[in-house]
Amino acid sequence: MVYVRNAGEFLTSLFKQADHSQLRKGIVHLDMWYDNMNIENEYAITVFDFDFCGSGWLLLDIAYFSMQLFQTEPDKIQFELKLKSFRESYEQITPLTEEERRLVPYAGLTIWIFYLGVQSQRFDNWSNIFLTNNYRKHYIGLVKGWLTYHHIELPTAD
Repeated sequence: MVYVRNAGEFLTSLFKQADHSQLRKGIVHLDMWYDNMNIENEYAITVFDFDFCGSGWLLLDIAYFSMQLFQTEPDKIQFELKLKSFRESYEQITPLTEEERRLVPYAGLTIWIFYLGVQSQRFDNWSNIFLTNNYRKHYIGLVKGWLTYHHIELPTAD
């Protein structure tokens, strides 16, 4: 929990200093993943699972997709190819600003922490069957892998 607290303090400071004029806002799904959509063809796409949908920075959905892909694709060469394809397709419709590109890895860390918080808060009625010490160690290991991959070092506690 000390690690999570330090990460939260680091992210709060980082996002306060961000150039907010370069961060596009709008509707954010925050769970945009193939498990939450049905694609019949290029014209018939149904998106569902809106429990975390709201207004926010659009880069959060990009970060969510990126960290999910990072977690599920063990071959990082394939991860890079898939992420490149996703970003190129996304930017054909709406280009990212340089500030959004810079912040995506940090937004991914924010999402990792957010979901760990959801799992912890819902322990009594949902996550108690899997939220064990081993799971938390595994989860934080994934977070640390994300940070290492993106060359992000969190400051240590004083």
